[in-house]
Amino acid sequence: MALIGAGADLPGMLDAIVRMVEAEDPTILCSILLLDETGRRIAPGAAPSLPDSYNNAIYGIEIGPDVGCCGTAMFTGQRVVVEDIATDPLWAAFKTLAQGAGLASCWSEPIRVADGAVVGSFAIYHRTCTAPTEEDIAFIEAAAELTSLAIERDRDRARARQATEREVEAARDLTTFFEISADLLCITDFQSQFVRVNDAWTRVLGWSRAELEGQSYLDFMHPDDREATLAEAQIFQHGHEILAFRNRYRTVTGEYRVLEWQARQSNGLVYAAARDVTAQVEVAREMEAAREAAELANQAKSDFLANMSHEIRTPLNGVIGVIDALARTELSGAQREMVDLIRESGVNLAALVSDILDLSRIEAGGLELEEAVFDLGEALGGALAMARLNATAKGLNFRSYMSPAAQGRFRGDGLRLRQVLGNLLSNAVKFTETGTIAVELDCAVTPEGGEALSCSVSDTGVGFDPTQADQLFQRFNQIDATMTRRFGGSGLGLAICRSLVERMGGEISAESRPGEGSVFRFTVPLRREAVGGEAPHATAEPAVAPGARPLHVLLAEDNLANQKVVELLLSPFDIVLETVENGAQALEALRRDAFDLVLMDLQMPVMDGLTATRSIRHWEAERSARRTPIVVLSANAMAHHCAEALAAGADLHVAKPLTGAALLAGIEQALDHRGAA
Repeated sequence: MALIGAGADLPGMLDAIVRMVEAEDPTILCSILLLDETGRRIAPGAAPSLPDSYNNAIYGIEIGPDVGCCGTAMFTGQRVVVEDIATDPLWAAFKTLAQGAGLASCWSEPIRVADGAVVGSFAIYHRTCTAPTEEDIAFIEAAAELTSLAIERDRDRARARQATEREVEAARDLTTFFEISADLLCITDFQSQFVRVNDAWTRVLGWSRAELEGQSYLDFMHPDDREATLAEAQIFQHGHEILAFRNRYRTVTGEYRVLEWQARQSNGLVYAAARDVTAQVEVAREMEAAREAAELANQAKSDFLANMSHEIRTPLNGVIGVIDALARTELSGAQREMVDLIRESGVNLAALVSDILDLSRIEAGGLELEEAVFDLGEALGGALAMARLNATAKGLNFRSYMSPAAQGRFRGDGLRLRQVLGNLLSNAVKFTETGTIAVELDCAVTPEGGEALSCSVSDTGVGFDPTQADQLFQRFNQIDATMTRRFGGSGLGLAICRSLVERMGGEISAESRPGEGSVFRFTVPLRREAVGGEAPHATAEPAVAPGARPLHVLLAEDNLANQKVVELLLSPFDIVLETVENGAQALEALRRDAFDLVLMDLQMPVMDGLTATRSIRHWEAERSARRTPIVVLSANAMAHHCAEALAAGADLHVAKPLTGAALLAGIEQALDHRGAA
């Protein structure tokens, strides 16, 4: 027991136990056998009195139900007593070995540890055949328990050594990680002093560990960051962790680096890790500056396009408006041909301006899609009818088919669908000299359970190389430069089509072969409107009806040419037109007289159209006066211009250049809106 308590090694303790038991009875021989690491074979323990030849012969033997006394006891977990080795079947394989060692009988007790597992056996041998007494049984049990205690104590010491070794190794690993970490690691106290820092502080800031440890970290911090850091430390002391907190630390050269911190407290100390994020902060700052510059550039681009739109549309309004009025007069054949030529050129130029504006709004994300109920046949019917007329005029065949599934009312942007189909049809007619233009429209159920409109436009025109299909949908692009000279066009139509289709959640593609025509297809998801849902807006009855009371209309317009255009366009109708040159005069005119409608330009001297519209609405509200419809006529035709006009109180925005049909439609819609209100 003294050896066990003193912490002797296991072989020494086992040897001492065997010798102690043998000393109690000089006629016996003892052995302690153990199980090896597999738990299946006999391993040496202690047997100082047995011959080495015997011991060496049994080491490594696999235990089993008939492997002598010790092998059987370890296998079964039960005491095994053999009074006559020479005749007992358990010793049949080892009888000669036992006789050579002078062994006649054997009693073996399994050794169990605290968890009940058998780890070995304690055996007592006699040189004569002997049966154990009760005292002998108690003696061998006590010897096995003592051996078990020695084994447990040895295991405890081994576990303790391993735990200590692991702790030492872990501490060594932590120290290694602490020293080699690229992050700035430190331990501080709650008095803001560095207790320990790693070498990363020297690498990043240049300060040595001796210069930092024992010093207040506030002394190395940017003065502007100290207050925020102390406030964070106060929160931290109440048990919160620090995550992603940033401040600046001074380098040995006087510069500052931005550090991002994570920290946790334990046992009255703060364990913190900081990462140098100066480069990331600088990159973020540069990206923010680049984003702001891009936004400014985009705004400048939008402003430029808006101004150019206004400057182009203003004179174009005079051309198209006057030509539209002139076309309604008596003309000779030659004169009408010239008027038609001028009108066609003006319309083409207006379409080009609109395309540029549409593309600009799409790229800037300023084009908003409408969500309204529309009849698909009615929405696309105008584009189909126009294409049929143009195809017939060129001597082309025109076929269109709309499946029953594509008929009915849907919710979406019917105007943009018509724009896409119109562009595709216009291209088909333009690039086809002989043959046929064909259109097919269908609706099918999508895998998600919705519906999608599918449309194909085919022609027998010039075609193109299929490898260049994607190039067609790029801006200002036609596959062959000779196409532009031969057929004209800006190369914007298909780029707009693709942008609109994709904005609506669809896809567009093209197939072709040179000289064999082309097929353009697009699909767009639509929601079918249930029967009895919101009805499409009906077209108002013409407000300018023969025999009705003359309409009293006020025009606010500073441009003399545009004044004349409106006058010419409205002269055939029963309209009394009064013209003023700015918004202030318009407000004054409304104060002294009643008007059925106001036509308001936006860009005017003294008082612009938006200010005048707001002033009129304010004046009406103060006096609870009748609301006079206001239609804005402006060359500012971008989306935000329309929104600003409506927000100011206008009823409608009609973009210049004006035609008689567009102007009258706007007047009718505004008057109809007043009647509905």
